[in-house]
Amino acid sequence: MAGLLGRGHSITFVNGDANSPMEHENLTHMALPVNARRGFQSRALGIAMKGWLGLQRFEDHSTVAIVEWRVVKQVVPILEQMGIPWTLMDRSPPADAGLFGRLQWRSWATAWRLAKRANARGFVVSAAHQAFVNKKIGHEHTTVIPAGVDLSLFKPKNKRPTFTMVYHGRLDRHRGVLACVMLAQKARHEAVEVDLLIIGEGDLLPSLMELAQHHAFLQVHDSMKQSELAELLGTCHLGLLPMPRRGVWTMASPLKRSEYLASGLCIFGIDHEGHALQGVDEAWFSLVPQEDFHIDGMEFLRRCMVDWHQIVEAPRAYAESRLDWASSVSTLESCLSTEIQKDS
Repeated sequence: MAGLLGRGHSITFVNGDANSPMEHENLTHMALPVNARRGFQSRALGIAMKGWLGLQRFEDHSTVAIVEWRVVKQVVPILEQMGIPWTLMDRSPPADAGLFGRLQWRSWATAWRLAKRANARGFVVSAAHQAFVNKKIGHEHTTVIPAGVDLSLFKPKNKRPTFTMVYHGRLDRHRGVLACVMLAQKARHEAVEVDLLIIGEGDLLPSLMELAQHHAFLQVHDSMKQSELAELLGTCHLGLLPMPRRGVWTMASPLKRSEYLASGLCIFGIDHEGHALQGVDEAWFSLVPQEDFHIDGMEFLRRCMVDWHQIVEAPRAYAESRLDWASSVSTLESCLSTEIQKDS
C-alpha cells in the first residue's frame, strides 16, 4: 500500500479494523467493524462492504478493486453491477484446521471460480501457489506478487546481550510454534544460553503465557503494531520458521521471513518450498527436515553464536538487494493499469 501511495495513486482501504494502517493524504481508510462468531467474520465483513459500496459513486474511470478472497462472494456482484473492474488477492490460502478450515476452503474455491468465470486477474505469492490455483481451479490469469519488506522500518538494532531467537505470527497449534519452545528448552538444558521471544495471537497464546511464567528464557507478547514489532525484531539474533510441510505452508511467501532478514537476523526453519529462498548462505540461513528440527537446530545455534561477528551483516545485505517491496509494487501497478485499460 505504501508503495502505491508513494507513486501518486489514491487508495480507499476498506476493512474491519478500527484504526488506519498508516496516515497519508491519498489514503482513505473506511473501517467497518463487525461482531460475528469465529467462522462467520469474513461473511459479515463482506456483507458490510457490500452495503457500503452500494452507497458510493465512483466517477473516476481509473478505479480498480483489489478484493481479498474471503469477501469475494459478497463484494464482487455489486462491483460488477457498478462497472468497476476487480482483481482477486490471495495472500494466503486457508490455514485453519478442522471444520473452520473446510469452510474456508469452500469460500476460497468459490472466490477463484468467480475470478475464472469473469477472467479477473488473481494475485498469488509464489510459483507453487500459482501452480496450485491452476491445478485446483484451472484459472491461469494469475500473477506472482511475493512478500517484500519495508527496509526503512525493519532494520538491525542494538542486539540483546543474550542470543535471542524469535517467532512472530499466528500462534496456532498446527503451525509448529511449540517446537520453538522445545528448541529453546533443549538449548538451555545443554547449557547453551539462549532466550526465545514469541509474538502474536492464536489458540496457543494462553498456554504460552503460562509457560513464560515458569521459564525465564521465554518471553511472550500479544500482537502489536508494526513499528513496535520492528523495534523488537531488530534486537534479536535468529528468526524461526517452524511451519510444517503441509499444503498451505509449502506455497507461502511468509512476510516474517523478509522481516527477519531485513532486521539482521539469521533464519532457521523447516525445509520446504514455502520457506526457501534463492541465493542464501547456509552460514545464516538453514532449513532442515521436520524430524531433525531440534538436533540440527542445536548445531545451527552453536554455529551462529560462534560465527556471529562474521555473518552479522549478511542477512540485511541480502534483504536490501532482493527483498525490497519496489519490485512487487511495480508488478502490481502494471497489472492494475492493464485491468483498467482492458475495461475502458
